[in-house]
Amino acid sequence: MRNLIVRTILFLVAVPALIAIIIFLPQWHHLALNLIAVAASAIGASELARFFERRDAAYRASSFTIPLLGAALPLTQILIVNGILPQESIQLVIYVAASVILLLQILRREDEGFRYTLSNTAANLTLMLYPGFFLAYLVRISSFEHATVLILTFLCLVFFNDTAAYLSGMLYRSLREARARRSGRTWKPRFVLPVSPNKTLVGFAGGLATATATILVAQLLFPQQIPGSTLDLVLVGIAVGLATIFGDLIESALKRSATRKDSGSLIPGRGGILDSIDSVLYAAPVFYYLLRYLI
Repeated sequence: MRNLIVRTILFLVAVPALIAIIIFLPQWHHLALNLIAVAASAIGASELARFFERRDAAYRASSFTIPLLGAALPLTQILIVNGILPQESIQLVIYVAASVILLLQILRREDEGFRYTLSNTAANLTLMLYPGFFLAYLVRISSFEHATVLILTFLCLVFFNDTAAYLSGMLYRSLREARARRSGRTWKPRFVLPVSPNKTLVGFAGGLATATATILVAQLLFPQQIPGSTLDLVLVGIAVGLATIFGDLIESALKRSATRKDSGSLIPGRGGILDSIDSVLYAAPVFYYLLRYLI
């Protein structure tokens, strides 16, 4: 109960603050929101680095280097959307960072250290791409015309999907468990993935239906800012809804590998930064490309 109260208070404070930032600070392609994304990416990379440390005793995450790896790509994307850097700068930053990560491995002074070259290189390359590469697409959405409406719509798609999936799954589970108790049986959910056994197909369906309804309502409210046919928008709702679900499951797999319940403890009632942005990470590129090439 205490956790629910903390999460509710956080929701009532954080969500209006985020909406206010998006609506009232759109300057320089939503620089304020994008800087929040950079900070979230840096912290998220540090949280993910703890996962690698937990699995590999030889891996040491630098408190200085790892946040830079996490922030590099979304920060570069901010400079691109504001016309300071050319579009191909993302590829250049990936090349430079990957080259440095690889070159550092030849500077080891002891033969024993080379045993960890593969694992350390893989870890650092992953930290550059997740969450930074995925979160850079949220910055790219801010380059669209009518970015304020599109960003709000995207975040509503993700958060409403998550909420509806949780509530519908919880309601379905409660009803089935109550029915099973009355008949003296034990009910177990079917068709669930081991990575997150508490999730049900009913929850997935509830989230997808809500995401689809959300973007259709958004077009009714903002027909000029959100064009496209009904079929196009239904495809967007389903695709972003699926990406939202997959994003949550992917982070669950990472946490299970590290035997962690949460990615951190920075956010009361929710855990770490990755626990809060996992769905946004995987859904942002899907939303961006569907906007650009479908709508």
